[in-house]
Amino acid sequence: MAGSAGPAGPAGPDAVPAGPDAVTWLMLAYRLPPKTGALKAVIRRRLGAVGAVYLSQACAVVPSSGPAERVLRRTRVMISDAGGSAVVVRAQALAGEPELTAAVNAARDREYDDIIAGCADGVQALSGMARACDFGYEQLWEKESRLERLTGRYHALRDRDQLGAGQAGPAVLALARYHSALHEYATSVYATDSA
Repeated sequence: MAGSAGPAGPAGPDAVPAGPDAVTWLMLAYRLPPKTGALKAVIRRRLGAVGAVYLSQACAVVPSSGPAERVLRRTRVMISDAGGSAVVVRAQALAGEPELTAAVNAARDREYDDIIAGCADGVQALSGMARACDFGYEQLWEKESRLERLTGRYHALRDRDQLGAGQAGPAVLALARYHSALHEYATSVYATDSA
């Protein structure tokens, strides 16, 4: 029958109807005017800050959220103001969602891995200072400040980790180890100060 989509329907044989657990995605597709290297870097930083991953050179997606939508909308306006063109789309994947979810989770896991590595560096530094009997308030405050920054990064990352990246749990454990090592070091600093 002419014009009929056939038994597979208009979306094709690989299409899967969106179920109740389907992720809603935001996508920013854009084209920049020539010679806008600085703008390209700003766009990548902004999109990365909300957890977007690139499907291609100028097409990024992120799970839908209020903060992500605001950033994508502001970025679209910035691109338009610079003479480019951009569109923000809200959609559900018809096919390939597991791969898309895996790409987003891999990006989040890399961020969690940075936190884990930062915690391990902090624990190692505290251990080295303790072995050398190098107990001082300045070192304590420096390591405490580093732990606070890593904890802040973790909380910001958890807020945008909507799909449950696997390294979230190990990051919590790494922060706990750092906190424990810092507490032990602080106890030694206080004991030295009291002597």
